[in-house]
Amino acid sequence: MERSKPRRRRNRGLERLKTLLIVLLSLSAIYLTGLALVQNRVSGSQGLLSGLISLFRPQSTVETSDPGNTVQLTAAARPVRIAVCDGVSRYAVQYNTTQTDKLYDSVGILLGEALSSADSPTVVTESVWQAALSAPGVWFDFLGKIPLETLSAWTGEGGINTALTGSARRIAVALADDGVRLYYHNESDGLYYTCKTAVTYQGHMDELIAGYGGNGVPFAFELGTDSGYDGLDPYVLISASAPTPNIYRASNPLANLDDTLISSLQQALSFQTSYYAIPNGIRIREGQETLEISNTGTVSYTTAEGTSSRYPVGSEYGYDITEVVETTRRMAADTVGRYCGAARIYLMDVTETDTGLSVRYGYSLNGAEVSLSGGDSAALFTIQDGQITAFTLRFRRYEDAGQTSLVLNERMAAAALEALDPEGRELVLCYSDSGGDTVQAGWVAK
Repeated sequence: MERSKPRRRRNRGLERLKTLLIVLLSLSAIYLTGLALVQNRVSGSQGLLSGLISLFRPQSTVETSDPGNTVQLTAAARPVRIAVCDGVSRYAVQYNTTQTDKLYDSVGILLGEALSSADSPTVVTESVWQAALSAPGVWFDFLGKIPLETLSAWTGEGGINTALTGSARRIAVALADDGVRLYYHNESDGLYYTCKTAVTYQGHMDELIAGYGGNGVPFAFELGTDSGYDGLDPYVLISASAPTPNIYRASNPLANLDDTLISSLQQALSFQTSYYAIPNGIRIREGQETLEISNTGTVSYTTAEGTSSRYPVGSEYGYDITEVVETTRRMAADTVGRYCGAARIYLMDVTETDTGLSVRYGYSLNGAEVSLSGGDSAALFTIQDGQITAFTLRFRRYEDAGQTSLVLNERMAAAALEALDPEGRELVLCYSDSGGDTVQAGWVAK
């Protein structure tokens, strides 16, 4: 019995040691858990504080990059006229958005490939340009003057071809002796250019342009001087029959400024603070920036000279033209474009000014330009020192009235135009919107 006492003492000592270790491990776990909770609480508080700061910070900005948004980029580059030539016959569509979109979905890949792979452009004569329009290939008319580097980004999955300069409205991808070439009329200097491309003709382009045949739609320059069309711009497409343009109901979507509409416009334009009433609308002031929304259909933004704008598009030392166009286009699409009904917005032009840039967007209906009263555009942006310093948005909504209007055939319209102005101007259908309840198209000379 005496021999067992030391062993019992040793067992009791081991049990005490185990108990002490368990207590220490438990205390350590409690300490680590408490530390983690403190850190998480601090982190959560910082996140909440950051969220509150971002909510009330006045200098919010517009997001300018969204590489995954290929649907919007494609829509931004939609042409209003397309002509496909197989070298013998030409199939052309205009003043019909459904047909033009369908054709572009089939052959538009050629434009993207040509723009993204084009090498440095060289000047060519107008006769070379005209020959390209009769060669196997595709001709595109975008209605507005688009910077070529921006068009290459829109059609080439976001890639920008820096070899291309200037702006173009009309572009052709056509077969030449040394392969498929890109041709365009540079709206900036009035000259014609061509570039070699990596587009494959055999087994690719030839298959895309085959099977359309002809539908009797020549260019005016192909009809000769005694055709009755010699007074027109040479690149007017002469339809086989007189068009029957749709009539549209027109309205002002800002006529009733309810809270939901105001909130939507505030969100689209990155203004979060409260507003106050002014005659015919509301005004929002944040620092030196002012946003006014009028029930007459106009939204305007200004910032005081020398102050920061919430819409950066570059830096004070320069700008990226594609960033400028894409930022302003998205703002136009989220505002006037969202409420325009059956119309589309399109880039009219980008103009250099003494202090920066001016970017304009217009409305089009079924491939025809809409002319707003007073020469207004759907959206006008002023860019200075790497930021948007002012803009004016003109809201109009158009809905198909289910009716069509009668217009003169192009030969009669051309004869009337030549009698009035034999300068070789462009004859186009245009919707004149003077603020009434309906709009219908008629021939105009541009």
